[in-house]
Amino acid sequence: MPQIQSNIIDYLPNDEKHILLGINGLGNKPQYESVIQVNLNNGNVRFKQPAESNITDWVTDRQNRIRIGIYRKDTQYRIYEQADAHKDRRLLWEFEAFEEDQVWPMGFAEDKDILYVQAYHEGYEAIFKVNLQDPKLTKELVFSKEFSDVNGSLIYSKLKKKVIGIDDGDESEYTFWDKEYIGLANGLNKALPDYRNYITQFSENERRYIVYSTNAKEAGIYFFGDRDAGQLLPIAYRYKQLSPDVLADTETLTYQARDGLDIQAFLTTPKGQEAKNLPTIIFPHGGPISYDSNSFDYWTQFFANRGYAVLRMNFRGSAGYGYDFMKAGLKNWGLDMQNDVEDGTRWLIERGTADPNKICIVGASYGGYAALMGVATTQDLYQCAVSVAGVTDIEYLVKSSRRYTNFEIVKKQIGDDYDALYERSPLSKAKDINVPVLLIHGDKDRVVRVQHSEDMFDELEDLNKPVEYIELENGDHYLSNNKHRINTFMAIEAFLQKNLL
Repeated sequence: MPQIQSNIIDYLPNDEKHILLGINGLGNKPQYESVIQVNLNNGNVRFKQPAESNITDWVTDRQNRIRIGIYRKDTQYRIYEQADAHKDRRLLWEFEAFEEDQVWPMGFAEDKDILYVQAYHEGYEAIFKVNLQDPKLTKELVFSKEFSDVNGSLIYSKLKKKVIGIDDGDESEYTFWDKEYIGLANGLNKALPDYRNYITQFSENERRYIVYSTNAKEAGIYFFGDRDAGQLLPIAYRYKQLSPDVLADTETLTYQARDGLDIQAFLTTPKGQEAKNLPTIIFPHGGPISYDSNSFDYWTQFFANRGYAVLRMNFRGSAGYGYDFMKAGLKNWGLDMQNDVEDGTRWLIERGTADPNKICIVGASYGGYAALMGVATTQDLYQCAVSVAGVTDIEYLVKSSRRYTNFEIVKKQIGDDYDALYERSPLSKAKDINVPVLLIHGDKDRVVRVQHSEDMFDELEDLNKPVEYIELENGDHYLSNNKHRINTFMAIEAFLQKNLL
């Protein structure tokens, strides 16, 4: 696999024939990223920016000049600026991975000297702009949220020729700081109350737009909006057969971990049932630097539809809760992060929601790791576990990155004490697992290699432990194939029926 995946760095909106593509494997330094101009009509290419040692990404300005180079060596990042390709570069910022002084370029204003960046503000990620002609590179705050990180990509208005907001990539949410578009967003929220309303596209004149509306009980509706006609018309449904009347409510809650840290959680209970003494799924997210939210989640709704309460939690190390919360998850696999999941389970039992004799822990990727560690380290708590594309050997996970340029980053995030990492791996604790386990993994998974589940299955089987293993032929990490997704859900449902109900 290539060290750096090809990516479009500029669609050249005023040039319908060409795009700028960042690509490695070319030139004198093929392991790093060059920039080429691609003719979309005939496939011809022109070199625009030769690769430079350790520069992994390039950023263009609004005049389509290649201006910013992002350098990484081991765990050190540098941000360079140049007047144009082949010109001398100057160092703007230098910082270590996962440190609070990081400054990430996001894109330019119409003014070629105004650069938008993401950096920490009072402990949370926020958006700033910097005048590159300012010798001090003073960061002017543009947008922040109280007690929450701001992430995403810039929204640029071709009509106004300025940046008007940010697109939160995870939630597909357009957040505006331009007054006109704040008014549009407020009008949508008034017209569609109790929904999260995300503008996803504008027409050329920005008078027409597409809105995606969703909440925990609405799988997603696309609307066509016309500002001149004052119309908002439904045009498509994400999951048309999943109407709100068959979906379950989700409640946002907070519980305390054993050290007093507040953990935000989301509890979904079966429709029409009292939230008392229910068979329960504990469902930690993957990542682990990601997050869950109170929006539609098809895994959660599937479980709730089958009669299970579902608890998801943003354990320490999850994204969105500021620098200290993120850093608390570094080198913490199997430690406090795992305790946060266990504490959420015990809290749900204490409040009477979960039947203590009918709890299964289910997860994918890092969540699969947490599920297996849960049944290995707290034998009294769970009656079964499901791991989909889960990590089973952290030592192997880290070492498998050793031929990649991000190896030092991986070690800084997860750890490099290999003996300790193996001891905090489900594979090393297979003898302690005494409840049924279901393992599911795609054999073409490029994120968590299939060897993780294969080795775990072999170890559990050798120990005569109750284990089932399903390997998805040509399956990837994300259940992208619909057949794989359906087969996975059918297998999980049968497993839960057998071992929980």
